Amino acid sequence: MVKAAIEPSSSKRDNSVVKKDIGAEREDPSEFITHRAKDFLSSIKDIEHRFFRASESGKEVSRMLEANKIRVGYSEANVHLVGGSSASDILAALRLACCRGKTALVSHDPSEHGTKVITWKRATSSRSSSSRNPLTSASKDDNDDSGSDFVEEFCMIAGSHSSTLDRLYAWERKLYDEVKASESIRKEYDQKCDQLRCQFAKDHSAQVIDKTRAVVKDLHSRIRVALHSVDSISKRIEKMRDDELQPQLVELIQGLIRMWKTMLECHHAQYITISLAYQTKSSTGTPQGDTQRQIMIQLEDEIECFGLSFANWINSHTTYVEALNGWLQNCILQPRERSKSRKPFSPRRVVAPPIFVLFRDWSAGIKGLPSEELSDSIKAFLCDLRNSIRQQAEKLQEERKKLDSNNNGEPECKNDEKNDDRSSNLSCVNTSLAKVLEQLTRFSEASLKMYEDIRQKSETARTTYSNYEPPRFQGPSSSS
Repeated sequence: MVKAAIEPSSSKRDNSVVKKDIGAEREDPSEFITHRAKDFLSSIKDIEHRFFRASESGKEVSRMLEANKIRVGYSEANVHLVGGSSASDILAALRLACCRGKTALVSHDPSEHGTKVITWKRATSSRSSSSRNPLTSASKDDNDDSGSDFVEEFCMIAGSHSSTLDRLYAWERKLYDEVKASESIRKEYDQKCDQLRCQFAKDHSAQVIDKTRAVVKDLHSRIRVALHSVDSISKRIEKMRDDELQPQLVELIQGLIRMWKTMLECHHAQYITISLAYQTKSSTGTPQGDTQRQIMIQLEDEIECFGLSFANWINSHTTYVEALNGWLQNCILQPRERSKSRKPFSPRRVVAPPIFVLFRDWSAGIKGLPSEELSDSIKAFLCDLRNSIRQQAEKLQEERKKLDSNNNGEPECKNDEKNDDRSSNLSCVNTSLAKVLEQLTRFSEASLKMYEDIRQKSETARTTYSNYEPPRFQGPSSSS
């Protein structure tokens, strides 16, 4: 029964039961106390079932982020954003936040040309597909249309998030190139202006001065064109930020709220179940000897993988939020010298676009999540499991020695003693698992509260920003 509880189930019956329970309301804790106290092994089966349900609740967010469409490949192109973050970095963080596995590293070393990049199939969306990236080459579209086994799934009502990030990155790169080119022109313009002043001072011929003056005028015109291009691209980026990215983030936050609400229900029920579980001395259906030890080893591997996946998810979650929040902060013109009396930038105080408020709260909220407490409880559970496995191995060696010495007439180990050992092992697992599920419940509760606060404050900021009218400067009134 323990083996059935910890091994991943792939039967259609289990999956159908899980899907039916997704929309179930949160159980009343009193029902557990009065009706659902079970023996430990039966409780483990119920806990496993709720893990399946919790896993199912994350599929909506996974589809929003198009995690099943993202493919990791190699490209000779090595493109970097100003400031170090790229669209591939952000998409890699999104992929890791939804997919189980080891962290995929994206190289930032300019000397390395074989860096990993992320590609995906374009989803037909109402907003993003209507404004396809004009900077994307045809070769990339050809790669997207190449033979792929990925199944088209919906992303977001507000459009494809990955496509929006990709196009924002392309326009940011275009903006960087334009600014760099304008700086080069400005430098040449300053040199020619100095040369023209020097020619005037030295009283050069009118022909020489007119030639230099013509070059200066041409450079001045090129600077004006470059500044106009920079301004046009900046407005394009701001429009995409407010009209595409912001609605997608609001939709993503709503999906995360639904996910964590189901997660909280599942982990809360699991914690109550394991807290009420009781031990039985009956050995019926309980794996014994080396079988129990192998099951414990498998459980150790699964818990270790769970701990690594959780750590990767926290890291990816933080990387994603900090990358976008850092990008937004780079859009703010900071003063060169900050006086002590000057307050740091506050999106609420200056009535900035709501996306600034959203990411400021999101970045602060992540730091307040009890992730360290959950990680520590998982590590403690692993430590207890390893100690239990080691003790089981020692007991098995002792039993083998006693079996070998039975030929000399020594008595066998009593069944009551074996049952006590097994009960002690299960009690250790029970206690440690209860602590993990308690921390999972607290983490889910904190995450749900964080996202609900973000949604509420973001909506308030959106309303304030929409109704805001900047103060108008009124000159001194003339007296009659």
